Amino acid sequence: MSPAPSATPTPAQPSRPSVSPTSSGGPSLSEEEKYWTAGRMDNAVPLDSPPGRAPAASAPHIGARSTPPTGTPHPEHFGGHPMVGTFFYDGKPLGGKSTYCTGSVVHTAAHDIVLTAGHCGRGLERATHRIFVPQYRDGLSAANQPRGVFPVSQTYIDPRYAANTKKPTSDLDLAFAQVDRNSRGKVEDVTGALTFTPTTNYTHNVTVIGYPSSERVNSKHQAIRCHVTTSRLPGYRQVRMTCTGFYGGVSGGPWIENYNRTTGTGKVIGNTGGYNGGGNDTNDDWVTYAPIYGKDAQSLFNDAAAHRTVGARPPYQPSTGSPVLPGSAGTWQHARLLASGNIRHSGYFDPTRQLLASNSSWAHAQTITAGDYTGNGSTDDLVIRRSDDKTTMYTDNGTTTTHHHGETAPEAPAISSPTHPTPEAPATNSSSHPFARSRYSRLGGFVLMLTPSVRDRCVRPSLGAAHSVRARHPRPYGA
Repeated sequence: MSPAPSATPTPAQPSRPSVSPTSSGGPSLSEEEKYWTAGRMDNAVPLDSPPGRAPAASAPHIGARSTPPTGTPHPEHFGGHPMVGTFFYDGKPLGGKSTYCTGSVVHTAAHDIVLTAGHCGRGLERATHRIFVPQYRDGLSAANQPRGVFPVSQTYIDPRYAANTKKPTSDLDLAFAQVDRNSRGKVEDVTGALTFTPTTNYTHNVTVIGYPSSERVNSKHQAIRCHVTTSRLPGYRQVRMTCTGFYGGVSGGPWIENYNRTTGTGKVIGNTGGYNGGGNDTNDDWVTYAPIYGKDAQSLFNDAAAHRTVGARPPYQPSTGSPVLPGSAGTWQHARLLASGNIRHSGYFDPTRQLLASNSSWAHAQTITAGDYTGNGSTDDLVIRRSDDKTTMYTDNGTTTTHHHGETAPEAPAISSPTHPTPEAPATNSSSHPFARSRYSRLGGFVLMLTPSVRDRCVRPSLGAAHSVRARHPRPYGA
């Protein structure tokens, strides 16, 4: 599991007025159509790689670094929607590698505003040639795109935001681009739009759309979408989701609630971005973040919709919510037994999920613990000791093993540990504990307080050796 991002706020200083919106007067539509050839767009690299999430070419390396847990959804490649597309802009100096991000048209009275990530906006504001391509089609030049291209004339970014930061101001990783009309009309009139929707809730059923980098993972440079349930990124005003295939290029993509699969319409409650540019510290393709829209985002949206210069902002006030406990108080007040562990290996808390259906096993549970007891180095297993003299292990691969009181477990390997001799260890053929013969090789991490029949000892079984000390008093936790 990747370490949780620090939620410690850093002192903020009052911001100066933003240099955005940038002045218009850049290349004309015809000049952009000539500049953006099919080859130039096809060879553009994702803005968010490096140092953000990995490009498609390095996908095998990233996958080897952290494998998604079983059951992680996979995205669907599809033809896209008109209101979601790709920004292309030149690198600096002029002639440097061209770059791209994902963006989506949002409804305003002006019908000319496109939403993207703040770190994409920082790239746009420095560029000379910059366009938005609705429902981008790989292999076609700008002039031949089905809905044309729209030159970017202005950008709107919160002046407190710093690109790809891991600080609390990563909550501000959104930007708006004002685009000029093309021969077909204003962008919203040509494509339709999503509804920009602030929210205070962290749990949403959304469809996330983006354009990941091409080559090995997405050779046709198609849009992908994944329907997921979000949860909070602890300590931040951000949500997270798990779905494979979200490589570089997806930054700025919309997180859409009430999504219509046919028309593409819905409420956009976030965009790919936020902490570390929208991914965890190891840039795994299956862990993705998005800032949710509060009053700061609403204020920025109002400026963009009114074509108003973004003014100075007060110091940013980071989240003061709990960075630790998920779920509601009602869930916790009924908890009788508790175990912590890496149950799903997804990085942070997922929405509440019932692991197993109600059954008589749980009614008899006296102790529950979690750990990698099968030794496979993946997610943790659950072990339950019950009042009916049974101990059950639920492994991370879905198998279940139950030991009954008095049964003989499989033979354990011979124990040899010259640096930790165990002359007083209880006999391994004792039947007073269901794991008496397998504990040395199968129960690394347990601490067992054995019954008086094995002489009041506290045993810590481990992989390959056991350590035993005589309890001085018959205390419940001994040793």
